[in-house]
Amino acid sequence: MKILDGLLEFFGSVLPAFCLAVVLIVVTINVIARTIFGLPFHVAHDVAILAFSGVVWFGLVGVAASRQLFGVAFFVSLLPSKAKKAALIIAHLIVIAICCFVIDAAYHQIMTSRFSKFLALGWPKWIVSAVLLFSFVIVVLIQVRQIIDVLMVKTSKKEKTIC
Repeated sequence: MKILDGLLEFFGSVLPAFCLAVVLIVVTINVIARTIFGLPFHVAHDVAILAFSGVVWFGLVGVAASRQLFGVAFFVSLLPSKAKKAALIIAHLIVIAICCFVIDAAYHQIMTSRFSKFLALGWPKWIVSAVLLFSFVIVVLIQVRQIIDVLMVKTSKKEKTIC
């Protein structure tokens, strides 16, 4: 599990932070290049879109890994202790179902947009959809792992939450 935790840490925290740094650097360079030097930075928009997509999609992995997805833990903690396990499992299954629909949509986007390109970079636009698909596959794996964790936890009267 240490390898999986390390990968989740990388994809959920390190990679989004790196992508955010890229966005901040590219946008800053673009502003400086345009205002001070009067030179356009043609690829700034495309690089910023790619990097910001990475922030969002991989940031979602980090949110799911830290059990903060959609505030489920807050609402489950308000339930009686007997209903918490079932509610958590149902919530994880709902998230998995949503992820499956997003994965399907991203797959179809990849298949239909393979010929359109980012203007300045010349890279295919399906890269953004591929990152979305990959990140949601990771979210599904996280949800399955969390369901297993919920099933393995033995509830006691002293335990306030199994979130």
